[in-house]
Amino acid sequence: MTALSRVAAFVISLMVGASCPPAVAQSAPEVSIASVTGIALQGSNAVVDLLLSVRNQGGLVLPLQALRFHCWLGGVDVARGQSTEPVTIPAQGRASVPVRLNVDSASLLGVLATAAPDGTVPYKLEGHAEIGLTMLQIPFSHSGVVALQLNGS
Repeated sequence: MTALSRVAAFVISLMVGASCPPAVAQSAPEVSIASVTGIALQGSNAVVDLLLSVRNQGGLVLPLQALRFHCWLGGVDVARGQSTEPVTIPAQGRASVPVRLNVDSASLLGVLATAAPDGTVPYKLEGHAEIGLTMLQIPFSHSGVVALQLNGS
């Protein structure tokens, strides 16, 4: 194969790839809080460790580079979060993603004070999933209920 035919084949493959919308057709992942794995009060700041459950609802493998999101607990805007490790989720599959949030202690104590007797509070996550190295961002939003418990409680 000559250099010119290799360049032509490369250009054709780019054109064919550009006409296919592989990632654009990807549906939004379902991102929920699977559990709160730890809460530690450290003076005016608190650290909240979450385990997020990410479900790939699409028919394609989801090369998740990062999750960036805003978190509300008990209706209180508590933090912005971000995953730190990429993960690949198979089509119709799930993955667990640990995330650490830095939260204002006073806000967190206010949320804990209004928790249900069993320690549960409503939560809301809104953000986007960054896919691979493409810079494609797929928005997501999810609400649910999660149990909160201080470490050592």
